[in-house]
Amino acid sequence: MEDLVAMMHEMPGVVVETRKKLPVLNSKTGRRREIDVLITSSVAGYPVRLGLGCKNEAKALDTAAVDGFIRILEEVGIPVQQGILVSANGYTADAQDAAKSRGIKTLVFEGLSADRLKQEISAAMQSMVFLLITQTAITVLPYVEGRFDDNPQFVNATLDLLDEPSGPQLLSCIVWLWMNGAIPLIIGQHIISLKSAQEEATWHVMATTTVTGLIASVPGTFSQSVLRNAGAGQVERLHISAKFEEIKGPLTLQPVTSEEALSTIAHKEPMSLVTRVRVPRLVTDFGYWPPSEAAMQKAKALFDAGKPATFEDIETSNLADAWRFGKRRI
Repeated sequence: MEDLVAMMHEMPGVVVETRKKLPVLNSKTGRRREIDVLITSSVAGYPVRLGLGCKNEAKALDTAAVDGFIRILEEVGIPVQQGILVSANGYTADAQDAAKSRGIKTLVFEGLSADRLKQEISAAMQSMVFLLITQTAITVLPYVEGRFDDNPQFVNATLDLLDEPSGPQLLSCIVWLWMNGAIPLIIGQHIISLKSAQEEATWHVMATTTVTGLIASVPGTFSQSVLRNAGAGQVERLHISAKFEEIKGPLTLQPVTSEEALSTIAHKEPMSLVTRVRVPRLVTDFGYWPPSEAAMQKAKALFDAGKPATFEDIETSNLADAWRFGKRRI
């Protein structure tokens, strides 16, 4: 436990030592006492030492443990008020009072296994959620002043166009709103209200986009060390260490169509790390938008042959293709 407590106090400008033997003041025999964790630093050029006593006992510490710790501090010359006592199983009420009366901080260490011989290891999961707009429905309406102005339920935006925008212009606008964070990273439907920045314009666009998630998860384990103030109950220090399995080969992506489904999948374990990633293009019936040069050539070949162009005909099942723009036309 000394090593774990010491690790939790390591930081720049501080020297942390475990099981440090210090000379007893005025000892004629060179006697030494051991400090479980010694923290040495400097304040305004003056050395400051903190002594921590770590007790991994099966029962709550009593007044004898507090008195013994005070005696060690006094013998090596560390002010009692700069002593910190750490217990794996708390303190009796009398011990808590005794420590408080002498200015000693009392902490409880949490994170050991049931036998108190090692850290408790729990299951963890790391998930990557790729979010992309999979459906977009666009409706162009006559402009009516005040109809949808700045409604907080919508994603509100403007285009500096007088004439009614074309389909490609609207799709490109939605991509811009998506990649600039106007459309939130929340699975489900989002409504966009798009109007002209020019007062003479007579059009207004309402668009509904559907954000879908594709999730890949990797199992792992984690351990945590907590130092909690025995009197106040709040956490003083926290250290979490996680380890996940190495990813080998392609990831298997699972579709997620709601935030509730995402929570169910991603939070199966006590500790879950979830990262959300915006896929930088829209999914349309004829491929990603903006289209790449290769996609345009495939679509043209299908049209020339009198065949419909579908997403499956133009794009592959590899989501990484959404980042491979290459040359594209808008």
